[in-house]
Amino acid sequence: MSDLPDIHSRDRQTGRVQDPEAHARAVRGMFARISGVYDRMNHVLSFNFDRRWRKRLAARLAPGTDRVLDLCAGTGDLGLACLAAGRARRVVAVDFVPEMLAGIVGKAGAEMVEAVAGDGLRLPLPDACVDAVVAGFGVRNLADPAAGAREMARVLRPGGRALVLEFFRTDPGATGESRGPAGLVRWTLGKALPAVGRVLARDHAAYAYLPGSMDRFHSVDEYRDVLREAGFAELFAERMTLGVAHLVGGVKSG
Repeated sequence: MSDLPDIHSRDRQTGRVQDPEAHARAVRGMFARISGVYDRMNHVLSFNFDRRWRKRLAARLAPGTDRVLDLCAGTGDLGLACLAAGRARRVVAVDFVPEMLAGIVGKAGAEMVEAVAGDGLRLPLPDACVDAVVAGFGVRNLADPAAGAREMARVLRPGGRALVLEFFRTDPGATGESRGPAGLVRWTLGKALPAVGRVLARDHAAYAYLPGSMDRFHSVDEYRDVLREAGFAELFAERMTLGVAHLVGGVKSG
């Protein structure tokens, strides 16, 4: 969108933003401002489909997976969904916005979540310390998606699975999704999100960022290549709700 600042511009091939430090400051401030309404806005704007998408991701984990990293965890809903589905025993929720992590407190299953403030590009975790990594609508906010994928591979044990739920870019003519129902939904989001954000969250800028960030991020195929280069195999992609969202994942090689 034209009103987004240049700090969110990305290199088309690498997906890296032009000014990582300024991008990080802007994104951190934006999510800190909307942390109190984040959950409610997610449910309202997705017509509660976000809950269904998280359950479908959780179903991809092996039952009883021991330690799961919820990357870019926000208020922890994805990690908590994995716990509720019996697909995780413990969750480490990492996000670089402490105000977002505070939203985990008081939720069902929160006692099984270790909340850690940290950067997804430099995770404050040792090598090979988790059995799975999940991420819900957060890798799109990383200044360098490839570096984030390498960090996922670093903290995963060999054979561990990474599962990324995200709004990926759709290019006109590349797939039917850009012209079908998913394209219509995305066009509507681009028009409606800033207005809804202004009314419900009282933050026009934060909800103008979302549709623009989708358009500037990787496509599904490009992100699979990112995971492959980071050392993941057995890659797959699953369409969610006619392609509005996608689940992309793979297994750490070695």
